[in-house]
Amino acid sequence: MPADTFKEKFGLSWEEAQKKGLTFNAMDGCEKLGVDANKMDELWAQCKKANNLVKFGGGFYCGKIEGVKGQKEAIYVFNGFFMSMRSKFTQPGGSIHYYVVQWPRSRMTWKDFRGKLLGPTDPAEAPADSLRGQILAKYKELGLKTQPNTGDNGVHASASPFEALAERMNWLGVKVEEDTYGKVLLDNGITAATISDWSRDPQVTLPEGGSGSLFDTLEDLDARDCMETCKKIAKV
Repeated sequence: MPADTFKEKFGLSWEEAQKKGLTFNAMDGCEKLGVDANKMDELWAQCKKANNLVKFGGGFYCGKIEGVKGQKEAIYVFNGFFMSMRSKFTQPGGSIHYYVVQWPRSRMTWKDFRGKLLGPTDPAEAPADSLRGQILAKYKELGLKTQPNTGDNGVHASASPFEALAERMNWLGVKVEEDTYGKVLLDNGITAATISDWSRDPQVTLPEGGSGSLFDTLEDLDARDCMETCKKIAKV
C-alpha cells in the first residue's frame, strides 16, 4: 500500500484512516453504507467525477465516498466498481470466452495489438476497423443487449506478456512450469515463487529508482523486453 500517495491525495494518513476504521473493499463498503452493488457503482462514478479517486497501480484504485445519508464521515473504498462488475460475470447464463494468441514481433508490437487491433477502452473512440470498433457497430447483430461502453467494451487483452501469464494462472489454473511464457521466465532466473507474488501486481522497486506497480511498469512491452525488465526488477 503506497501510504504516501494516499495521504497526498486525501490529506489523511493511511495509518489514521485504518485506525478510524474508514477503509473498505467493495463488498465491505456496500455493507457499511447499506447499499447494493449498483448503488456502490453510482457512488464510485460520483467520486470519480469529483476527482476523489486515486490510482495506486494497475486495476488498483481508491475512492473517497462522502455525502451518503446516515454517514457522518467519508469512507475510503478500494475498487468500488468491483461488485457491479463481478455481478455481470456471475449472473446465470453468463460466460467468458478466451483466446490464447501468438504472433511474431515483426508483424505487430504489443502496444499496437492493444491500441490498434483492439482499439481504445472507450469503443466510441475506437477506429472502425478495430475489434472494439466493430463490436460497437454490430452489437445488435452480435446479440448484445446493450451498446458497448467503457466498462463493457466487448473484449479485453492483457496489458503485457507477464500480465497474460498472470491471467492464465488466475482464470485457467495454468501452472507456471507448463506455460510457454512461464518457462521463459523460469529459464531466465525468475523463480516460480516470485512469479506467483508478482501475479498480484505488487509495488516493486524499479531499476531506475523509486517504486511502482509491476503491471504498470511492464505495460505494452513486447515479450523479450518484458522478460529483460523482469530480470532487472528481480535483481533490485
